[in-house]
Amino acid sequence: MKKLISSLGTAIVLMTSSNVVVAESDFEYSANVALTTNYMYRGFTQTSEGPAIQGGFDVGHSSGLYAGTWASSLEFGAGDDDTNLEIDFYGGYASEFSNGFSFDIGGLYYFYPNTDADSGGDFDFFEVYSSLDYTFADAMLEPTIGVSVAFSPDYFGEDGDSIYVNPTLGLSLPYGMSFTLGYGHLDVDGDKTSGPAGFDYDHYYVGISKDWNIFTLDATYYDADSDCGTDDQCESLVFTVSASF
Repeated sequence: MKKLISSLGTAIVLMTSSNVVVAESDFEYSANVALTTNYMYRGFTQTSEGPAIQGGFDVGHSSGLYAGTWASSLEFGAGDDDTNLEIDFYGGYASEFSNGFSFDIGGLYYFYPNTDADSGGDFDFFEVYSSLDYTFADAMLEPTIGVSVAFSPDYFGEDGDSIYVNPTLGLSLPYGMSFTLGYGHLDVDGDKTSGPAGFDYDHYYVGISKDWNIFTLDATYYDADSDCGTDDQCESLVFTVSASF
């Protein structure tokens, strides 16, 4: 899931009894599109190591509240010919502080409209998430450290409770480039009597990106421990071209 919010400089006209006042809107709108060589979600391919096209729309309010939707093509493989689309719906509250801290808290619903729940389980699920970041604005390369946590009471495929922890490090490089290093741990309880037995694994990623006008070029390498799946499923060098406007 991707959230990109940028101002379009919209305005509203406020009518009063004696004059007309033009004011900047409290709302900001943005859209984003992307083409990627492999859609990796928490270290695991969602497209059978193939490409995906993605896009979304967001609206944010000056108070910090936001909402949006995002979608991606899918190809799970292994006999699943029906699930070819993921649509996410999310909303939350985000804010920044002058001392370098920022936070985000919200909820996210993953919707797989073409899934046959009778044969493959119910893929749709909901989770709540939160993140906290700190930027060393006066330090060389302006490093940003952060951690995000997501919890679902009924994870993908009706597995059971899940928790995902994702600490990250970001650096601002010269020439409009950025560096990202991240680690993720997913732990799914599962239902050991009537359903999947649960699982947990660790994954890692390191990437570099370059902004150019409205475009972002990104190259990220993903890897994971043996509990994630096969090397083809969890190890990949992914190239992505995206645009936000």
